[in-house]
Amino acid sequence: MSKYLYGASVQGIQEFIFKTNRLQEIVGASEIVKNIQTLFEDNFQADEILLNAAGNIKVMFKNEEECQKAILDFPKMVMQKAYGITISQAVVKIDDQYTQDDIDELEKNLKIQRNRPSIPLDSSINIMKLNPKTAKPLVNKDNDESTQQKIGAYKIFLKENPRNKDFSDISDFSNDKNKIAVVHIDGNGLGQIVPKLGKKLSLFSQKLNKATQDAFTQARDESMSIREVVLGGDDVTVICNANDALEFTKRFLTHFEKKTGEIEELKTINIQKLTACAGIAYCNEKYPFHYAVDLAETLCGVSKKHAKAINENLAPSSLIFHNIQSSNFQSWEKVVEDELTIKQEIRCDFGPYYLSQDNQPHIKNLQNSIEAYRCDGSPIGRLRNWLSELYKNNESAKSMLKRINDVTEQSGKWRCEIMDKNLENLYAKLSNYDLIVPKDGHHKTPIYDILQILSSTDHKGVN
Repeated sequence: MSKYLYGASVQGIQEFIFKTNRLQEIVGASEIVKNIQTLFEDNFQADEILLNAAGNIKVMFKNEEECQKAILDFPKMVMQKAYGITISQAVVKIDDQYTQDDIDELEKNLKIQRNRPSIPLDSSINIMKLNPKTAKPLVNKDNDESTQQKIGAYKIFLKENPRNKDFSDISDFSNDKNKIAVVHIDGNGLGQIVPKLGKKLSLFSQKLNKATQDAFTQARDESMSIREVVLGGDDVTVICNANDALEFTKRFLTHFEKKTGEIEELKTINIQKLTACAGIAYCNEKYPFHYAVDLAETLCGVSKKHAKAINENLAPSSLIFHNIQSSNFQSWEKVVEDELTIKQEIRCDFGPYYLSQDNQPHIKNLQNSIEAYRCDGSPIGRLRNWLSELYKNNESAKSMLKRINDVTEQSGKWRCEIMDKNLENLYAKLSNYDLIVPKDGHHKTPIYDILQILSSTDHKGVN
């Protein structure tokens, strides 16, 4: 008896959620995306759900009519509930039980469908009046259909979650320096793991989704100002107070490894746990939000690439961050070239920072170094001048660094010893007198990263 392996991939989720700086619309959009999962399960009788998270659905139908119903109706349901989103579908007919080859064929067909253009329901023609904020057709004097949907979903969310009324605008997340952070986290190696799971894929996907949600819950404490925007599968995007971003991300990576280490299906394919990489974009509360999201996702990819070079089979958990200084974000390569390279000799992108990896800088040690430089009397202001001097003359910068350390030592030798020890723990050969060391084929310094955190956060003791 024939069966049908059905797959659907929702496209345009990031643009749908993050095309606005209004938190109400962002929250409403994320709630709409969350409901896509239950939308499918509530309306179609699949015989087995292999995957249903983060806009990716893979199920098996025994009934051809039910499969046809999903093909015809599901895209319409999704696109009408979320104007601006499109969806790709594919089906593979199988004889009895699906195999890994069948799943591979389904994924191949989905990729083909994703490359075919699709027209969203909120497309416009020249005679239509447009919303100046979104360039989409107005349905009343204030909003387009997509904005209306997001606001409606937000109102429902507030009724169900009254405690979140404290966060009605992005500015509610900012610290005293008007800084927020966008954190994007993505699991490592899922593309290699999923094909090995076979029949265990359905149960694994459910447990992975729960592990991610549990890791988020345990990483956030009551003092943190954080709102999840995307939280499903191995994919996480949050808005938070800039003061909380680094600690939250470290905690999440720790709990994610622990929680996924409890998934028995991984043990059957000789994998003890999953790891994840993260990107953190610090920005002003008024900064165009979609640029910050793009940067956070790009940084996550940079962190993944570095981690995979260390261990391709199981990339270690790591993060990288950047404080946005320019008016927009074009590419990370451009940022490195324009902002993080001194005379093509010294690089200031010292990360990624790892949860636990030999011969790499650790997140905890970075935090310790930051706290050492927060203390009263630290030379952090003079080190800003030292970085500027590096652009002019290396020898002059060396002399300046010696004077900085002499003055700091005179004000308190214990302070110098603490900073020196923390730098040594952060990376081999670093010290108060050697702030530039060989790393990743370049000469790099961590001082710029430390300055980024200090200038973006307002903990007590920051100069």
